[in-house]
Amino acid sequence: MIKLNNWYLRLFVSYFPILVLTVSMIIFLSFIAVNEVSKSETTKADSIATGYVVDSVERAVRDVEFKVLNEVSANASYAAYLNGSSITSDKYNIAHSLRALVEDSDLIESIYLYRQSDDTVLTANGQTPLLEFGDRSFIAHAKQNRTYQGWSESRDFREYDRLDPVKVITMYKQTPLPFGKEGLLVINVDLYATHQFIASMTNHTLSFMRIFDASNQLIYPPSQGSAAAGEGDVLTKVHSRSLGWTFESGIYAGQLLGWVSVVSYVWVALAMVTFFIAIIYIVWVTRRNYKPIRLMMNRIQALQLRGSDGEAVKLDDMTMIDRALENLIVQSMDYEKEQKESVLLQRRQLFNDLLSGQRQEHTSERMRTLDLLPCAGSYAVMIVRLNQYESFQSRNTLNEQNVLKFALGNVLQELGLNEGLRGWGEWSAPDKIIFVFASSDGSDGELLERLRRTALIARPWVEKHLRFSLSIGIGSIVRDWGGIRQSFRDAESGLAYLLTIGQEAITYSGDIPPNKPSGLFLYMQQCTDSVQEFRLTSDSWRDTLELLFSQLEQDKLRDEEIYSLIQLLLQMLGRELKQLTDSLDESIDGDQMPRLLQELKEAPSLGALRERLLDSLDALYDQYVELSQTKSYKTLIAEIRAYIQQNFADPDLSLKHLSDRFQISAKYTSYLFKLEYDMKFVDYLVQLRMREAERLLAETDETVHQIALWVGYANSITFGRVFKRTTGVTPGEYRKLRIRPSALSLGYHNNRQ
Repeated sequence: MIKLNNWYLRLFVSYFPILVLTVSMIIFLSFIAVNEVSKSETTKADSIATGYVVDSVERAVRDVEFKVLNEVSANASYAAYLNGSSITSDKYNIAHSLRALVEDSDLIESIYLYRQSDDTVLTANGQTPLLEFGDRSFIAHAKQNRTYQGWSESRDFREYDRLDPVKVITMYKQTPLPFGKEGLLVINVDLYATHQFIASMTNHTLSFMRIFDASNQLIYPPSQGSAAAGEGDVLTKVHSRSLGWTFESGIYAGQLLGWVSVVSYVWVALAMVTFFIAIIYIVWVTRRNYKPIRLMMNRIQALQLRGSDGEAVKLDDMTMIDRALENLIVQSMDYEKEQKESVLLQRRQLFNDLLSGQRQEHTSERMRTLDLLPCAGSYAVMIVRLNQYESFQSRNTLNEQNVLKFALGNVLQELGLNEGLRGWGEWSAPDKIIFVFASSDGSDGELLERLRRTALIARPWVEKHLRFSLSIGIGSIVRDWGGIRQSFRDAESGLAYLLTIGQEAITYSGDIPPNKPSGLFLYMQQCTDSVQEFRLTSDSWRDTLELLFSQLEQDKLRDEEIYSLIQLLLQMLGRELKQLTDSLDESIDGDQMPRLLQELKEAPSLGALRERLLDSLDALYDQYVELSQTKSYKTLIAEIRAYIQQNFADPDLSLKHLSDRFQISAKYTSYLFKLEYDMKFVDYLVQLRMREAERLLAETDETVHQIALWVGYANSITFGRVFKRTTGVTPGEYRKLRIRPSALSLGYHNNRQ
């Protein structure tokens, strides 16, 4: 209990000095600051109030001016009258207009129009000769100062000499507006009405206001209150340029100091009362707040916390609380982490079970527990695959890849929600995320249309903002959990037909044709035909290739089958054209063909793939045709044949020898022989040598070994074997029979010598 009491005192004392110090400082500073702050705020308030009065008076007088001038400009009778019209209706209209202007404004005392041509004045009451008009002296003054634009000083105005004067300020304008010479328009503003207007905006009990005109005559307040107006210091002085008036205002003597003193005393009294109330409140709050701490300490002490040696450890209150809270926080964090991991594992396991069709007996209960999808409605699987994943990995760090994948999942889920679909997605591979979308309302067709819209919006959005492209497969619509497995398989099947049934890289399994052609023999034959036509420089190879693509689009083959056919086409073409020339070798050898095949695999549709392939083959075909046209192969093969006939006895004669001699590849030489003579180069060379050997055996007595050397063989054994294979008998048997060589045998023996 001593510790508890010490804790209570410590808690109480920790509050008390702060309270005393704070209140004391506030009280001390208040006596210093209140006076200055009050005076400053009073001056500021007086300045604002005076500025408001000045603005209001200027605005009111300006409104009077604009209203009268607008009426004079708009009413044609004014101009007619000034131009000398004597029509009664014009005068009546002007008088009526002037009367309406005066009645509509509280500040206007009178308005009249002076016509210089006949020295007449037209007022709201009628027309009067200038000599009989009571304000003729002002008109004479105005005629001498026509260019003056402002308001006059305070003056006396009477319309007729017999009337009492009225204090006004006056503005006059040359007419017709704006700079006419035919007369004057005079506007008189009643000073009494102005006094009333100003008085409505000021408080005479605390503050005063004085207004002087340009000649320093007191305009406001009226002369009978001027003595009272002089008491007190002037706090604000404002000059109005448009009126020529000077506004002075301030607080009556004694009012400011008295108000400040009252405020200071009241504030000090409130501070003292607050101080005592605060002390009482702190005592009460301290006792109240200490009760749960005391209960907590009792609970902790009851746990009998012990040290590592097994004996009771004496700890102070805060240490005991700190240790208890630390243990509680650690246990809570461990539990939360285990719970989170457990939920993630449950989600992943349930997702895999749905896709594989396993453990379906408790699916509804597990789904309700995790609250991922509605338990009733329609379901469909959507597979989203990242295109060119290797490029995606090379462009982004591992952390950036995770962020982009997270963003992709959220985007697809949000887009699904916008279409009224609840989605649940899991990454099944580094480049593939699988979503199960569900809808509790609408038909299967409506759900499919929502899924299509979601995919159509997602692809361009992701490509624009996340900088990678997608391929999307939509599975069939199912009505229960067990059908999700089939929907998943259908979505996977749909992704295999992106080139033929995909629309903007989006497929639906329902678009896959039920009856597909079996085997690829027909397409392979078309590939072979196109390559043969290409090799023979026939332009029909394009038509054959176009027909192949038309057939592929019609038959709806899988993407892998199409890629296999394209790869077969490129391989056959490479074999036909390889080693013809160095330039063609560079086009079809090395990494050119694999790069082209990769570019073709990146095509979003079959049409795009066709265009890319045709563009590449067109360039290769132009190069091949140019090579073929450089030197006719018939002329070339004739030269080669003649060279062989002259040098067939040379043991070094071979395809490589001919290649070096005629600057073409050995393969191309063999190809030309096969094309022109329907036999291989080796067979043609053997034929020439054997015919010469037959002649020598029949016409000479040279040894078989010598004849073998003459026809190009290094030893007689090889010669004998080839001779027997060609003629059916050995060289010796042939000589004994003395068979004459055929007429086609060519005698080049003398040439050899």
